[in-house]
Amino acid sequence: MERSDAVLLSLPPAETDAPASGSRWMVLPNGTLAIARAALQDGGQYCCTATNALGTARLLATLAVVAYPPRIAGGTRLLTAHAGTPVAMRCPAEGRPPPSISWVLGNETHISSSSQGNQKVLVWPDGTLMIKNVTVYDRGLYTCTATNPAGTDTLTVKLQVIAAPPVILEEKRQRITATAGQDLNLPCTAEGNPQPRVHWVLPEGMVVKPLQFVNTRVLLLPNGTLRLGGLVTTDSGNYECIATSSTGSERRVVTLTVRHRDTLPRIAAASQGMTQLSFGDKLLLNCTASGSPAPEISWSLYVLFDNGTLYLNRAGVTEEGDYTCYAQNTLGRDEMKIRITVVTAAPQIKHSYKTYIKVTAGDTALLDCEAAGEPKPKIFWLLPSSDMISSSTDRHLLHTNGSLSVRRAKLLDAGEYMCVAHNPAGDSSVTVPVTIVAYPPRITNRPPQTIRAMPGAAVQLSCTALGIPKPEITWELPDHSILSTGNPGRASGSELLHPQGTLIIQNPRPSDSGMYKCTAKNHLGSDFTVTYVHVI
Repeated sequence: MERSDAVLLSLPPAETDAPASGSRWMVLPNGTLAIARAALQDGGQYCCTATNALGTARLLATLAVVAYPPRIAGGTRLLTAHAGTPVAMRCPAEGRPPPSISWVLGNETHISSSSQGNQKVLVWPDGTLMIKNVTVYDRGLYTCTATNPAGTDTLTVKLQVIAAPPVILEEKRQRITATAGQDLNLPCTAEGNPQPRVHWVLPEGMVVKPLQFVNTRVLLLPNGTLRLGGLVTTDSGNYECIATSSTGSERRVVTLTVRHRDTLPRIAAASQGMTQLSFGDKLLLNCTASGSPAPEISWSLYVLFDNGTLYLNRAGVTEEGDYTCYAQNTLGRDEMKIRITVVTAAPQIKHSYKTYIKVTAGDTALLDCEAAGEPKPKIFWLLPSSDMISSSTDRHLLHTNGSLSVRRAKLLDAGEYMCVAHNPAGDSSVTVPVTIVAYPPRITNRPPQTIRAMPGAAVQLSCTALGIPKPEITWELPDHSILSTGNPGRASGSELLHPQGTLIIQNPRPSDSGMYKCTAKNHLGSDFTVTYVHVI
């Protein structure tokens, strides 16, 4: 008899001495003894006694209770799961009676199907352990125990939790139809831990990474969106987004079909808006346009090549002006203006009779440089010091006709001056040597070394000097005071200094006797003379 069966012992009707009825024990009216939920301890001999007035009869019955210990079949000893996903650990146990299942979690927590558990971990009635949204903290050893009265069996499961591969939120395969000329965004939102890197592969096989410059129409934004601007029919094809990280990769393929549509003409490229030509040069003006149908190119007043290029073999004054390129199809017209300037003549400096300039130090030197050309050339000068003068300064005045004035000439200003005339057609230059005339002072008219004078009779002391620049005359009087031609006159006393350097003692007195020193000086040097005046 298996352990869980009820025991029925049937005996003939008679007076029966039987155990009192209990929760598991019951004697039926026909004398049968029923044992509910038989257990191992219920095994053994049972004696049934029947008694009436005529006598007594006994019956011995032997009860054997059969039980099988639990055995966990199958099951997974090593389980690997991605973080964030649910995990089910099976524990299929057999036994008689059916064993009860309990689990010891990785954190030593005990749980069974009769336990209340929590929102994350629970045991199903068949003994399977369920973990919702597993994390790396759930990794470890999990022990399943199957128990019945006949014994116990265990199963240990090692749970490994690894990061999940990247996930792309958009459709993995998508078909998109767009119209030529429009802008299109192809999103590719990737999630994962660690954060995956996203790149796209274009139909021609080119790999595009975030913010990488491919051309003006293709850009991959940092959020994984591929931006395609100004679609053309040749953009049709498969665009593949690939999200990769250390945990794996995910792909999304977008099949793009670009439909043709008619568009307004648009001039895509043309010659520079301002173009200068030298007289007699060839004139070649390019003009290309996009649009559908393909636009026809024309130029105002001129015939052109089939590719939209305007060509003139020789440009003259009459070719100067505005040229308009027109691109036209059935939907409309686009236009662009180009201004042509024809340089008719290179600069030419007019001949000057002043081929050599000699100027006295301190004076102003005038250097002529008048140039002709078309357009009017710009004039600048190169000084002997290699400095360039293109506008007036404190000492250098650049006249409107190109001439240069050097004011307050110095010896350092001597040398070769180069005048350069420039316009887009070329340059012209001329060199002008400049000499600065200067020498140190030399006194040419001196007073006697000794002069005797009567009191009250005016005395004149001459001191005339030559020099370039003009020297300054100073007199040092016996009392060591100074009189200068730069500051003639005297606040007190009887001396008076003439602008030419002559000193007049108007009312000499004996106290005016002494040494009188005349000095002539400029920046190149000096000269002096001494006179002794004795007033008797």
